[in-house]
Amino acid sequence: MTQTRSGVGQTVRLDALRAERARTLARRGQAEAAVTTRSYLVCACGADRFGLPLAQVAQVLPARPVTALPGSAPAILGLIALAGRVVSLLALAPALGRRADPDEEAGHVVLVRGVAIPVALSVSRVLGVAEIPEAAIDTAYAEAGLSAEAVSGYAPAGAGPGAESAFVIIDLPRLVRRYHA
Repeated sequence: MTQTRSGVGQTVRLDALRAERARTLARRGQAEAAVTTRSYLVCACGADRFGLPLAQVAQVLPARPVTALPGSAPAILGLIALAGRVVSLLALAPALGRRADPDEEAGHVVLVRGVAIPVALSVSRVLGVAEIPEAAIDTAYAEAGLSAEAVSGYAPAGAGPGAESAFVIIDLPRLVRRYHA
């Protein structure tokens, strides 16, 4: 009879543990559902970090040969060929009013989607994807020495997974609109 009571007691404890685990998992799902995040492709241009909305990134490619456009704005590097298409290539840092580091070469090309003209951005390197809670984004950020019309926010370091360092969030349609003629 001792074994039966022990077995019943063990069953009651297991049932209690399972119920508590179910309650904990249910609360965790509710907390996660309440936090809305945005995804950004984090890129480096020299010491600066920029976040491009992931929904507006079509592709990331290694740097490629560029055909220069004489007489174009300094931020326009020229034209590149991608899958049979001719795409304008902008240097991200100069397009934002930052000085380009002449010693640093572009390592990646980011093809942009959802803009009026086919365009890609030249960056030093792509660092990864960051998931930032909307509440952590500082939308009042405008004084960074950048062209403020293309800046839509600021994500502080540690704001979410992939955000080891802070970055400036770029509004790609506004940035590209400046170079559309």
